[in-house]
Amino acid sequence: MATPVSDDVRNALAAKDPYALAAAANKEQLDSLRSAEELIEADRKRLQSSSRFTVAAQILVGWVAILGFCVNAYQSWTNKQQAERQSQVDQDRWSKEFQRAREADKYRAFFETTVLATDTANADKRLVGYALLQEFVSDSDYSSKAMLMLEESLAQELRRNTGQGIDEAHRNSVVAIVTALSETRDCGALARAARSIDKVAQRLNRYGDVEEAGEVFDVYVRRLVGRAAEVCTTMADFRTVRRPLRDTLVKAPKIGGLTTPPRPTGRTPAWRRSSATAA
Repeated sequence: MATPVSDDVRNALAAKDPYALAAAANKEQLDSLRSAEELIEADRKRLQSSSRFTVAAQILVGWVAILGFCVNAYQSWTNKQQAERQSQVDQDRWSKEFQRAREADKYRAFFETTVLATDTANADKRLVGYALLQEFVSDSDYSSKAMLMLEESLAQELRRNTGQGIDEAHRNSVVAIVTALSETRDCGALARAARSIDKVAQRLNRYGDVEEAGEVFDVYVRRLVGRAAEVCTTMADFRTVRRPLRDTLVKAPKIGGLTTPPRPTGRTPAWRRSSATAA
């Protein structure tokens, strides 16, 4: 049977005074107190171990949650990058398809335009073709082809008009051709177009048709020289466009309304026609 604990022992325990406790308690009470103290300490350690395990488990759960969030964020970023790359690939593919289709349409349009421009049986269709070729003259991909066709068409139109003077249909065609030739923004191309005035001079020599040649020459001056004033950046380039027209006047002054050839240098005599003045 356990020995009752006296008030002195309780007071010593409450005061945590080991000397008073040793004096007040006997050996059996001290052994009981020691056993009780060991039991309490063991229980405290057990509770402390359980608490640490709980905290560790909570920390582990937190890290797992953070890791899961990071994995989801990375997966979302990866999916977004893949979607953007696929979108760019699709965009590039459609852009190439669109460009290919546009080039095919432009080639088809050029081919159909050349068919109109070379229709020998219908002057109206040729006129439409010349007007449409004006769009291709300003296109870097088709400019040289369009200008070559227009220059050849000009020669054809002059050969087809075999009567005295230039009739209305051929006059309209010549105006449309030279207008289309003047659409280029390349000063060198304008100079090449201006050199085709030789075909007009050749017709004058062949038929002696001053009226027709003068009308065509007037169109050359107004369209080509006027355009050269806009696109040629130097006077030297401008003169390369002007020179063929001036040389033609020297060879055939009548088409410019002159009675004598213009002087190659020095002061230019008075002109009788506005086209000769511009040349």
